[in-house]
Amino acid sequence: MMRSKGFIAQLIAAIALSIIFIGLGNWQLDRSEDVKAARQFVPDSPRVDLESIASVTSNLEPSAINRLVKLSGNYRQIFVAPNQELLTDGEKSFANLEVRLLELSGKRGILVVRGVQSRENQELTGEVKISGRLYPRQTSDSAKALENEISRIDPALIVGQTDLSLFDGYVVATAEMTSLGEEIETTRIPAPQLKSKVPGSFWQHISYVFVWWLMALLVLFAPFYNSMKERQVLRETEVKL
Repeated sequence: MMRSKGFIAQLIAAIALSIIFIGLGNWQLDRSEDVKAARQFVPDSPRVDLESIASVTSNLEPSAINRLVKLSGNYRQIFVAPNQELLTDGEKSFANLEVRLLELSGKRGILVVRGVQSRENQELTGEVKISGRLYPRQTSDSAKALENEISRIDPALIVGQTDLSLFDGYVVATAEMTSLGEEIETTRIPAPQLKSKVPGSFWQHISYVFVWWLMALLVLFAPFYNSMKERQVLRETEVKL
């Protein structure tokens, strides 16, 4: 009777541990799918007006991030974002970027990254038509900000310096044109899609899946193995007697 109760207790503990190990295996399986999804090429959606996917009254929706947008307005202020890592798929590179505050209709504004900072700030008057990609605001500083610099590309840093209502995030300009259709030249930077970074490789996570599921089977088998060993010892003892 005592042996039966002990077996049931072991079985309950084994089932509980097996459920945990199976859950860990499923979690690693989900991570492997995340790695696979992060490396897949996602075609760009058609370019849309900024106002159709974002507003000054709310944070960027996940569906708005990485979208190709078009917008127009007048540049108001110039900032420098020092030591910014360029968004390239190759080796890391850093540059000081020229960031301007663009005023849109209705006393609204958004930060626009025009490209690499030049020694002489290009004078841009009148309406500018911009094509670019929309990114979420940066959350960590890239460098200590000096005068006319911003430590990260984040509209929250310039709220006190303007009377405009600001859009969340920023736009990296891939092309600029005057109201007359003339292209504005400058040193552009890449504007690729942001991709989520998942640690590890696909097959590494798959191997962990098999390890956790194997552990679940071994733990579940343990009470039966112990029971068989006890019966074997009991039979041997009875034979000797």
